[in-house]
Amino acid sequence: MKLTDKKIAQAKPREKEYPLADGHGLVLIVKPNGGKYWVHRFYFENKRIPMNLGAYPFVSLKESRQIHLNNRLLVSKGINPKELKDNEKNARKQELLNTFEPIAEKFFEDKFKPSTSPSTWKKIIPYFQKDIYPKIGMMPVNDIKGVNIIDACKKIADRGSRESAVRVCRKISEILSYATMLGLANGNVANGLSKTLPKPIKGNFNATTNPKDFGEILRKIDNYQGFNPIIKACLQIMPYVFTRQGELRSMRWDELDLIKGVWIYQVSKTKTNHGVPLAKQVIELIQKLVPLTGATEYVFISDRGRGNEFISDSALRNYLRKAGVSQEQTSLHGFRTSARTIADEVLEVNTDMLEIQLSHKNPKDKHGGAYARAEFMQQRKDFMQQWANYCDGLKNG
Repeated sequence: MKLTDKKIAQAKPREKEYPLADGHGLVLIVKPNGGKYWVHRFYFENKRIPMNLGAYPFVSLKESRQIHLNNRLLVSKGINPKELKDNEKNARKQELLNTFEPIAEKFFEDKFKPSTSPSTWKKIIPYFQKDIYPKIGMMPVNDIKGVNIIDACKKIADRGSRESAVRVCRKISEILSYATMLGLANGNVANGLSKTLPKPIKGNFNATTNPKDFGEILRKIDNYQGFNPIIKACLQIMPYVFTRQGELRSMRWDELDLIKGVWIYQVSKTKTNHGVPLAKQVIELIQKLVPLTGATEYVFISDRGRGNEFISDSALRNYLRKAGVSQEQTSLHGFRTSARTIADEVLEVNTDMLEIQLSHKNPKDKHGGAYARAEFMQQRKDFMQQWANYCDGLKNG
């Protein structure tokens, strides 16, 4: 006879476990401790196989019959339902091991870092450590939903870093495509998600072109007693050198000749070498860093990175804000704009020389830049000292 909930409720425990049959191999096992468990006993390839379906009443009589029916259909098709369930369980266990953070780290090491300059990947990876991993780092990649990614990236955008939020979201998409290619993910749920984030505000970088306001910014940087002397030194040097902030952050000790007072590095955009004459003020600031970072590769080494890495742009921005310099007053790139404008309009410096100092291609130079760089080196050296002295005058004025 078929089982009913009433019959099951009336089944009392005995000294030994015993079965209550429902038909076609579906039985309810009553344990001596009163527990009741569903078991489906079926034959597959001439072997009798018991398959646990779950405990009653967590698995109801109706549910056990549905599972039992599905199992019989699988057997009729030559599929072992117990083996199928075990394989699915093992696959799920493997999925749980395929969490986002280790896959992302492998992508960074194998794919991203080898094909990009440090100044480029340093704009991305710190956001993963600060914003992305705490949200989805421990999640299996197949459990990550689009909303999880958007929530994590929107935090970055809400801090004012909209462009970085878009970059990070696109990089997550690349990582999930990489995981899919390796067979670790079923698909890329981040594809196209970056379009849903707040769009970066177009226009020029915030910068002051008023010498008095520029001097106030320099004073705030000098006067702020921050906890990190390396970050402070980088910000103090930035107004003096006219370089892109990423190129300054990635300055290496082997690029410097402090005796000759010159820094030679590869320009990130043109992949050409560029020489920057260093004013006495810059040399003094760098020399103070020798005891702190002289044994490392980078002048501005990060104390939060994994290994030998230089400081991030977000570290500089955070320091600026804590020093009282607002986003409206200047961005990191704004120092370059301020220097270019003030040197041209106030100091009336030769425009061609300024373009070379900014590592821009001089349209008047038909020799690929080499002749112009050589021609203006001494003049640039004199100007860079003049500019540094002028900046100090603004700070003290």
